[in-house]
Amino acid sequence: MSVICIIPARGGSKGIPRKNLQEVGGIPLIDRAIQTVSNSAVADHIIVSTEDAEIASHATRLGATHVPRPIELATDEATSESVLLHALKALRVTAGDLLFVQTTTPLLYSSDLQHLVKNYAGCDSSLTVTESHGFLWRSTTDGSLTGVNHDPQKRLRRQDIDGAEYLENGAAYLMRIEGFTAAQHRFFGRIGCSIMPRSRSVEVDNMDDLLLVRLIDKALAERQQNN
Repeated sequence: MSVICIIPARGGSKGIPRKNLQEVGGIPLIDRAIQTVSNSAVADHIIVSTEDAEIASHATRLGATHVPRPIELATDEATSESVLLHALKALRVTAGDLLFVQTTTPLLYSSDLQHLVKNYAGCDSSLTVTESHGFLWRSTTDGSLTGVNHDPQKRLRRQDIDGAEYLENGAAYLMRIEGFTAAQHRFFGRIGCSIMPRSRSVEVDNMDDLLLVRLIDKALAERQQNN
């Protein structure tokens, strides 16, 4: 299977200034993403889509190909799908498989990508997830709360709930390029998944997330050294 990996990494960010260049374990987020994909050996080409010269420099230094992103696709309103479609068009890629990796789940391991590819057989699109056991509630129009994934009147123990629930962790997605360009969305056809542990599924959206990820990364590194 021919796989092209695209990593979107714009220069701006609302929650964290220059987020893609912030470090976890002493390594910028963009560098971590590129190195993780490279070490996994699941992609034939690694592409970084960015409008930022410094991020582009990091990408090319690590052996990735830079696709210049138009300013209109580097805003908060631009969708990831629009960025992916632009990069595919710029590269004139119309077939094969697309691996979409985000920098904002930096505790993604190369082995996670290998598992994603392994579990992709027979699927049209796939994603990384973590198991979820939470009881979700939603506000109603009268200001009360109602259960989303459970019946509050028939409260079950978690071990008694039929079927697993999964939380999308935003780390990586894999999809057939022809299907993606037709659907204009990352989810279509038969959708598969690859499960990551909850401890490594934290998405970095604000400074608290970044602090938490740094602490987890440090703890994981210390555990590995002690084993």
